[in-house]
Amino acid sequence: MPDNKSLKALETDLNKSADLRGAFLKDPVKTLKDGGVELSADQAAQVKAQFAEMGLKKMPELAKISIKIRIKIGIGIAK
Repeated sequence: MPDNKSLKALETDLNKSADLRGAFLKDPVKTLKDGGVELSADQAAQVKAQFAEMGLKKMPELAKISIKIRIKIGIGIAK
């Protein structure tokens, strides 16, 4: 089981760095290991299989996307 501290630190880094997110989408196992997360061969194979199933290797441009949501609410009082 990966260490929770390593996973949390990697999560924080992934949220801060578009380059790291791109690297993660290209090679999640290498990024996890480089981030201090220890994976068994079986866990690494499962991660690779899940990413292959999702097709994320084909979409590294997702790492560069920034989404901003703005909600406007207008309130009026009718008499």
